[in-house]
Amino acid sequence: MKTMPASCNNAFQATPNGHNAWHWLKVKKVLASTAVRGIMLGLGLAISLLVVMTSNWLVGLLCGAIIACITVGVVGVIPLAGWKLGVLESLNLTLVVGLAVDYVVHLADGYVRSQKQSRRDKVRETLGHVGISVLSGACTSLGASVFMVAAKILFFFQFGIFMFCTIGLSIIYALILFTTILGIVGPEGNTGSLEPFYNWCRRKTRLSYSKGDSL
Repeated sequence: MKTMPASCNNAFQATPNGHNAWHWLKVKKVLASTAVRGIMLGLGLAISLLVVMTSNWLVGLLCGAIIACITVGVVGVIPLAGWKLGVLESLNLTLVVGLAVDYVVHLADGYVRSQKQSRRDKVRETLGHVGISVLSGACTSLGASVFMVAAKILFFFQFGIFMFCTIGLSIIYALILFTTILGIVGPEGNTGSLEPFYNWCRRKTRLSYSKGDSL
């Protein structure tokens, strides 16, 4: 359009009657941007909450990296299954982060709460205490998703596929990759801990209350 003469500036592209190619291209663009926005928003919220709940920013960032890897793997299911990005696929992608966070958060909490000193001892104790619970929860969710795959309604069928792939990748990444990373570069002692910051906030709060009472 930019190369056309100035007298044709008011021209616009169109498709024959009965064909909505340009409209569908616009819809697909919106669907793609919505899916990406939903994933990024969910990932940002997940990392923020994980940092706060584990009281360790390093563990929270490692959890976020694992969840991002899981999300990338699930996105790859769309072309492998022969699907194209549509309304159902875009909606299901926004749910991936919420499903993927469930398993790494238990392992991260167990690692942070462990009283052991070395990384490997922390990982070993975490797997001994919560590993079987995480695996059992994943197995029940995988079993539930299998029944959804047998559904006749397209949405439930695709959601079952997404759920199965998300939980399958989540348990593999959580029990193998996440624990391996924690055993190699996981924080020891007070490394990455937010407890000093929390204690400082508590002291400031008590000081402000004491000043208010004295007045």
